[in-house]
Amino acid sequence: MPPAVTDSLDIWAVDSQIGADGSISVDFLLPTGIYINLDVPRDATISHIKQLLWKQAHAYPLFHLLMEIDSYMFSCVNQTAVHEELEDETRRLCDVRPFLPVLKLVTRNCDPGEKLDSK
Repeated sequence: MPPAVTDSLDIWAVDSQIGADGSISVDFLLPTGIYINLDVPRDATISHIKQLLWKQAHAYPLFHLLMEIDSYMFSCVNQTAVHEELEDETRRLCDVRPFLPVLKLVTRNCDPGEKLDSK
């Protein structure tokens, strides 16, 4: 069998040539309809990325219509074409591996502390 070959355009691969400084350009869509593009570290946690986005969003219109930062979570379409809500904010972006570097900020249905453990 031939050795496995990685796609050179896969931005999530460890040996990717895209973003040599370790950052990836990610598009964010806020609930207010505002679109923000940020360069974020490839291996940053979802929580860290949300903090970076929140700091940047202060400079955009309609920021005053947003609720507290903990009222939101990201959602994306992953590599297997499944819509995924990123409730666990300790995961890294490179582990989530969105199909495209696009994250949508959506309102949480309930407080993370209120969720019951399904196990």
